[in-house]
Amino acid sequence: MEANARPLRADAARNRARVLEAARTAFAEAGLDVGVEEIARRAGVGKGTLYRRFPTKEALVRAIFEDILEEIELIVASAEAEPDPWAAFANYLSATARLQASNQGFYDVVAQRLGAAALSDDQRRRAMSAAARILERAQRANAVRADLVPEDVQLMLRMVGATTRPAMDGSSMDDHWPRYLGLLLDALRPDSATPLPADPWVLKPP
Repeated sequence: MEANARPLRADAARNRARVLEAARTAFAEAGLDVGVEEIARRAGVGKGTLYRRFPTKEALVRAIFEDILEEIELIVASAEAEPDPWAAFANYLSATARLQASNQGFYDVVAQRLGAAALSDDQRRRAMSAAARILERAQRANAVRADLVPEDVQLMLRMVGATTRPAMDGSSMDDHWPRYLGLLLDALRPDSATPLPADPWVLKPP
């Protein structure tokens, strides 16, 4: 857990942001074994400053996810301001997929090393709640097929994440992965729905 979790002075908040951005990039490039000294160097802070706020690597990872969740909640707020429920849902998926694509290296490293422990139960519930708010509004308007659950949305984002990785010949997918998001969105409209062959996976309560 992040130490001293209380409102920060402006300079402390800037240091925190620099540390988390440096850690996110360093973890994506070199894995979770990257040295604390390297993260502090990239952030332009002392090693002691980093340790006081983030005593463990797990605390750093959780804090990075906390920032990502805050970005997702801003995406949800922006989508909720969109008057058309289908456009709101499509905008949410598109913006969240772009956020995921920009963090794919970090996600991969954390998943390999920490697995489910990378997120707290509260963070996992918040991610599901964000998806539920947008999905349920679209379903009430009959804009999205009625048999989806919020966990489906999270898993579909994982599917889109696979298309952001390099193609089979090693070339970048940066200009191509939105195509697959578009195909996925087409499959979510009610008039495209067919009975699904299995029940959804759902997050179990803690």
